[in-house]
Amino acid sequence: MRSLGVWAAAVALAVFALGMAVQALQVPGFTRALATRYVLAEEAGLPAETMVVLAERVRVFVVDGSGELPARVDGREGFDAAAVSHLADVARVLDGAAIATGVLALGLTVWLGAAIAMRRVSDIASALRRAAVVTVAFLGGALVLSTLDFGSFFAAFHSLFFASGTWQFPADALLILVFPEPFWVAAGVSWALLTGLIAGAYWALGTWLARSGARTGSESGF
Repeated sequence: MRSLGVWAAAVALAVFALGMAVQALQVPGFTRALATRYVLAEEAGLPAETMVVLAERVRVFVVDGSGELPARVDGREGFDAAAVSHLADVARVLDGAAIATGVLALGLTVWLGAAIAMRRVSDIASALRRAAVVTVAFLGGALVLSTLDFGSFFAAFHSLFFASGTWQFPADALLILVFPEPFWVAAGVSWALLTGLIAGAYWALGTWLARSGARTGSESGF
């Protein structure tokens, strides 16, 4: 039972790392940096700065739940009802992810407090190191699948959260031109790197705790 609790904490820590990385990438500076590099302004027939501003407006709509998206932009079609509906779905998914991350944080805090109270530092060390391994294994699997066929991986990912037909748009839709595939590739790489850093922090802290426990004669283990 104790080992099962450690593994449960490890999986929760791994999922928490994934969620925290998603939350971190929702800041304005990240969206602007990627939009500045990847928007297809020429194809949209709009100035690059206008496209970057539109990317930020979408971020505010999705992350902050405020503002409206224009149906027309400088004489061309903007965000139609289908695009707005999809972005509202994205907002709901992100809200759910934020709530789940918060619940995990609360549960992990309770578990951590109990482990400390019972002087089970080895359990904490093991959970952290196992979480690092689980996280890296997940990232490795995602990397292999996305590298082999990013289009299929992207479609499969969307099918987990959105109804069929609600997230696919014409190549010339403004939503696609503001957020083209290279944008999402870069976002995915950034998310993976940040998640990997969190996994590295888990491993480092877990190893330090295990060595500290070994020096004091406490239990240790993977």
